Amino acid sequence: MPGFNRVKERQGFNRYARYVLVVICAYSCLLVFTGSAYAATLGMVVDNQSDELRLFDIHTSTIVASLQGSSSPVSGDCAMSEDESVGFSSHANRSIAVYELLSRSGSKDIDISNINISNAGVDMSLSPDGSLLVSVGAGNVYEPLSVIDTQRRAEIATAELFLDHTSAEFCDDGTLLVTTTFGHSHTRPFDNAVYDARVSQDGELQLAGNRLSSGAQPNNASCAPGSRAGVLLDREGGLTSFTLPGLEKADFAELQGATAVAAVFNLTGDRLYVRTSTEVVAFDYNPLNGVMKQDWAQPVAFSAEYFGIDQIAVDLDNGQVYVDGGQSLLILEPEQGTQLGAIQTGDATGVCFAQRQRRTPIVDMAANDLSADTVLTEAALADPTPTGSAP
Repeated sequence: MPGFNRVKERQGFNRYARYVLVVICAYSCLLVFTGSAYAATLGMVVDNQSDELRLFDIHTSTIVASLQGSSSPVSGDCAMSEDESVGFSSHANRSIAVYELLSRSGSKDIDISNINISNAGVDMSLSPDGSLLVSVGAGNVYEPLSVIDTQRRAEIATAELFLDHTSAEFCDDGTLLVTTTFGHSHTRPFDNAVYDARVSQDGELQLAGNRLSSGAQPNNASCAPGSRAGVLLDREGGLTSFTLPGLEKADFAELQGATAVAAVFNLTGDRLYVRTSTEVVAFDYNPLNGVMKQDWAQPVAFSAEYFGIDQIAVDLDNGQVYVDGGQSLLILEPEQGTQLGAIQTGDATGVCFAQRQRRTPIVDMAANDLSADTVLTEAALADPTPTGSAP
């Protein structure tokens, strides 16, 4: 039969977490897997309703394969390697599923395995080089962060930085943004903060010593390309922008909707898209000083406030925005927010494209002119003093 053969299950795979590949198209259609590492061809989305992980063709907006997962409280986040050969998904069942999308042996089988971890496994983030995956227990207390070696397919370290960890997100310089509700104490007022940390190659995780709080319970955080700025999202509709290093507050926006759920930047970092409980909001953004200015807002179907799960993503090649739209994955035009299409995915939660290391300069925009189009050189990016922007 053309296309992928039956899924191979590795020995030791949890018998409650069996996966079955549903072949959607013939082998010629699945040639998308051989695409360039520099131009995305595949996207991944997790369906919380059916517990399926779906692969879709970016160019045709069609589902090319579905992977049936075990039933779980939340089928949540996803991540994909830069060459689109390996995918990961979380299912809140103390494990991470690994999908060998492109076999090294040339086989048409998709080999699916399970990595046991020390927390529930809901939010997760790949390191810039793809060698490490950090998993978070979505706010469950007394559950450590889990650090996974993606080559060895094993948890290599854990870290109990706080009583709880609600999200973790890598910046492209290796900084790890970690959010927590309680911090080190259950005593009110709660910590409700984001911290910066570093992870060594052997999985050792240490705090860098900086903290920022919006005063409300954090739901997620995101880092702009260049690792000079980012945003903290909270459950009272607050969006707090900050600069790095140091986690210094730069700007603030109050959003409509109960929760600022997830955020994503475009390739150059001058556009920010935020998924709230009820809409998508676009901002012009300065990736050097964190200044932001709201552009458009597009109402979308209600979304539950899952800790850390990235329910919005950007195709870095064309800038189109992909967002959970209730029972489908919506595709939005980036400049005006108009809907370009939809992919029928069921209850879409995590959506992701191939891990991408920054290869383009970061736009330098003056604080009072977010449309400025001066481009920084790599040397200027290495200088800690922003050129042509407010301090």
